[in-house]
Amino acid sequence: MIAPYAPMQDFARSARDGSSLKRVLAVFIVCELLIFFGPALLIFLLPGEAAVNSFIQGTTPLATVGQFASFAIAAVGITLTVRQAHGRGFWSMVGPSPRAVTQATIHSARLVGLVLLIQMILPPAFIQGELAETKPLFTWLLWLPIAMAAVVIQAGTEELLFRGYLQQQFAALSNNRWVWLGVPSVLFGAAHYFNGYGPADGLFYAIWASFLGLACADLTARTGNIGAALGLHLSNNMVALTIIGIQDWPSTGLMLFLYPYEDPYAYDHSLANFFTVGTALELLVSLLTIYVMWLAARIAVRR
Repeated sequence: MIAPYAPMQDFARSARDGSSLKRVLAVFIVCELLIFFGPALLIFLLPGEAAVNSFIQGTTPLATVGQFASFAIAAVGITLTVRQAHGRGFWSMVGPSPRAVTQATIHSARLVGLVLLIQMILPPAFIQGELAETKPLFTWLLWLPIAMAAVVIQAGTEELLFRGYLQQQFAALSNNRWVWLGVPSVLFGAAHYFNGYGPADGLFYAIWASFLGLACADLTARTGNIGAALGLHLSNNMVALTIIGIQDWPSTGLMLFLYPYEDPYAYDHSLANFFTVGTALELLVSLLTIYVMWLAARIAVRR
């Protein structure tokens, strides 16, 4: 293992006893089902069809917060599943020092968030075209800390599974760094395929998320905990969730600026549309943004 990844040895130590590929894949499938069906458990507690529809769409602040906070159900389930399968607990997947994890998260989130905001206000990225709605600034600011808490739960759950559990277990199974960096990242990307509206959109999401996962995996290996990765993930999701969106699209309840509604299915999302110059350029810009976030997180934690 090369020197920059030396902390990964300590981070993966708790996963080395009783690790097998079949067991790891079984646990992963169970955990993915918990993430997928966790929100459904919350739906049963909602009062009436209107509340259920609002939660599913996420077009109000409370509904969007509820969507992301519902990942807490999966986080508890993942912790219990890993304890049952491997006999190890929550902090073994997070990192050895709660204080170090917290500091890495804060430092990484601050600098990555600042970089993303600077990118957004530079032309031509910011406010292209006529807005349909701008939320009251005071109300939006009041929701921000609540939104951040919900996103910490959502991003933290994903980091717990992909960078905590999976990366550790694959490091226990193989000394090849591309196995424990790459396999969890590809699985992370594949899990995001259904975020898209069709094959082209889904493939775009999967590739983007795979590289985001690789950046987070690298940070985890360099620091020996999931703090820096969580900070990057948190800032990325907060900016995507709270700044600019399209009216009445899913999970837009916390957006400050909203463009007029467009029917997402009016566009061509067939696989052929993925292999176009426009899509290639858009993907390149997205991957460069991940690279910049990764550099910012490394600078923040001095790794």
